[in-house]
Amino acid sequence: MTAYVTLNVLDETYAVSVASVHELVMLQPLTHVPTMPACIRGLMNLRGTVVPVVDLAQQLGLGATNIGPQTCVIIVQAGTDDVHSPMGVLTNEVRDVIALEESDIGAVPAFGTTVDTAYLAGVTRLGGRYVLILDLAKILTPDELLAVVEAERT
Repeated sequence: MTAYVTLNVLDETYAVSVASVHELVMLQPLTHVPTMPACIRGLMNLRGTVVPVVDLAQQLGLGATNIGPQTCVIIVQAGTDDVHSPMGVLTNEVRDVIALEESDIGAVPAFGTTVDTAYLAGVTRLGGRYVLILDLAKILTPDELLAVVEAERT
């Protein structure tokens, strides 16, 4: 049995493994950095640590997230083999924690989704709807991660 956090992105429900989530925080003021990739909404201060915040909807190709009262940031440790850095993932709303058996998770669909299948770990049914399971480790490419880390150092 594996635990997943369900979240809302532009009125669609997705899930991410709890193992990839370091913590959840409410959205704080962001500092825009002009040289960042378009999916990076800005930088936030998390207890003295600079954390880049990725707009999950924009990275998935769905358009920018509309900021609302339930908007929050999922803090993850993202990285490549050589570089690890805290990263925030902006989402409209975090909903529930669910437990899924491996048999509850189907293969990534080859068609019928607007999300790049490279970002997906599988699909499951929840409350009569299909829920795409995201692989947060694949949300940013290594080149984008390196750009974020380099910007933090300057």
